[in-house]
Amino acid sequence: MEEDLARVFAEGAKPNPHFKDADGIDSKVSEVAPKLNSKQHAAVVTSAGHLISLMSGGAGSGKTFTIDAYTRLCESRGLRVVLCAPTGKAAKRIEEATGREASTIHRLLGFNGKTWSRNSENPVSTDVLIVDEVSMVDVILAWRLFQAVDLKRTSVVLVGDHNQLPPVGPGNILRDLIDSRALPTTILDDIVRQAGVLKENSIAILKGEVRKTHRPDVGTRGAWYVADQYTEAERVQKFVLDLFEHTLREKLGFDILRDVQVLTPTHKGPLGTAELNGLLQRLLQRKLWDYDVPPAQPGRRPKLLVNDKVIQTRNNYDLGVMNGAMGIVRSVGFDGSLTVEFEDRTVNIEAGSPHRSDIQLAYALTIHKSQGSEFPCSIVIAHKSHSFMHNRNLLYTGVTRASRTAIIVGDHWGIANCAKRVKVDARKTFLSLMLPCLSSEVKVEC
Repeated sequence: MEEDLARVFAEGAKPNPHFKDADGIDSKVSEVAPKLNSKQHAAVVTSAGHLISLMSGGAGSGKTFTIDAYTRLCESRGLRVVLCAPTGKAAKRIEEATGREASTIHRLLGFNGKTWSRNSENPVSTDVLIVDEVSMVDVILAWRLFQAVDLKRTSVVLVGDHNQLPPVGPGNILRDLIDSRALPTTILDDIVRQAGVLKENSIAILKGEVRKTHRPDVGTRGAWYVADQYTEAERVQKFVLDLFEHTLREKLGFDILRDVQVLTPTHKGPLGTAELNGLLQRLLQRKLWDYDVPPAQPGRRPKLLVNDKVIQTRNNYDLGVMNGAMGIVRSVGFDGSLTVEFEDRTVNIEAGSPHRSDIQLAYALTIHKSQGSEFPCSIVIAHKSHSFMHNRNLLYTGVTRASRTAIIVGDHWGIANCAKRVKVDARKTFLSLMLPCLSSEVKVEC
């Protein structure tokens, strides 16, 4: 698969067949999208000029704004543009930002859980393909995607944030492409003026800096809070529970079920998802619905209850629910059957069904699991008890899941160590060895 991908990327610097009059493209971009900054403008020109191009940038750099500009440029020429992303959440985000339909890569390729309807003999029918959140795309999915792209008629733009964590599956395609300069690439490294405190402070983490709590004007909700005085894991746990009990709704105005997401590095321990989910389930069931949850049996997962927040943990094509989709339990039968309301559908799961084990509590998620999602408020745990997992990209990925407010909780050493530790997850890929051989004639705009 890596050999095939290397051969595909070797084609990237070829001219874009839909923009053969490249000499006038610069002025056309200015006409269609006059508000682009210089880097964003360069990204659109690069995309128009090449068969496959890459655009990467951190939070607040305007990637989605640039995608929208390139889409408008293509549409002004009567070209068909298809937008896709690895997860349903990421696809929905790009839909909301551009006002255009987007799909998951799996759905675009017609995957039904067993077979793929799109392939080299039945490629995706479009003039332009834009793939967002490429940092999440592993080698297998990338190979499947490019098997279904006819480069004789379709140009491709890859978009991502190379500062985020690598994909859960094998490979590290986005970082390999940037390190090798194998594709025409633009790095968006200017933070747009209207990015705000949240985006600016998130980007500061990439320089090893965790800024202190930003004090908002009186009567307004803050965008950035840091609570770094809790050396004991149990005190971090108590602080998080106190936020849900007394602060998030009462003082910050969030819907504590739908707006707030706890993110942590791991599943185990007092600050792992397993224990936090049990504690938050008990707290929210009592606080919101006055229901006292019976304690879970030792070694067993808590029972799912009506109004619980849950997540689908693998792609389920029988139910039409993808990995990472979040929902609310609407009913629980006496026999153990469930009805779960997801964003775009409500599903019924019979008692004893194997689908039942794919539904888990989602009050707390791992940072890896949250990739591609966005929440109004993210509570990110960074504590010394997880120091073996800490790195700058982990903390950055956590805080950039927040769209309005990020709250970092832990101890001073643990938070600072997480930001200072530059450690990309080790990925041994043949692609990283093959790509440098392709890059000698590729121009990189950065």
